[in-house]
Amino acid sequence: MKQDLDKLYLQMEQDGIEVICYPLPHCKSVALQKEKVVGIDRQQLEDSAEEYTILIHEKGHFDSGAFYTEDAPCLLRGQAETRADRAAIRQYIPEQELLDCLRKGICSRWELAEHFGVTEAFMEKAIDYYRDACGAIFK
Repeated sequence: MKQDLDKLYLQMEQDGIEVICYPLPHCKSVALQKEKVVGIDRQQLEDSAEEYTILIHEKGHFDSGAFYTEDAPCLLRGQAETRADRAAIRQYIPEQELLDCLRKGICSRWELAEHFGVTEAFMEKAIDYYRDACGAIFK
């Protein structure tokens, strides 16, 4: 399931989510629920894996309905961010595909991240999610 940014942008467009590139001084991206807009600051991104990871995370906000306002308490923000990550993980790093990779010997975090086209940090979240929240056994 190697990343395909063009396919992801097309999927977001089909879902009615507009992606705009815009300088964001305090963050790399933002999702606006009512406007159905994702703003992304490409100038701050290291590579296409980071862009892909950010976009699937922001799409996860829409898929899970996990949004918050600027003045929301930290707990609510954290819950919404976790729900967005989990929605993205389930859709773009399916558990069965992850297990298949492990069976084929693709085991290191960087190899898995490269396979799925995401950052190593996001790959770690996916592994933690499937292991801790879903009870997956990785052998």
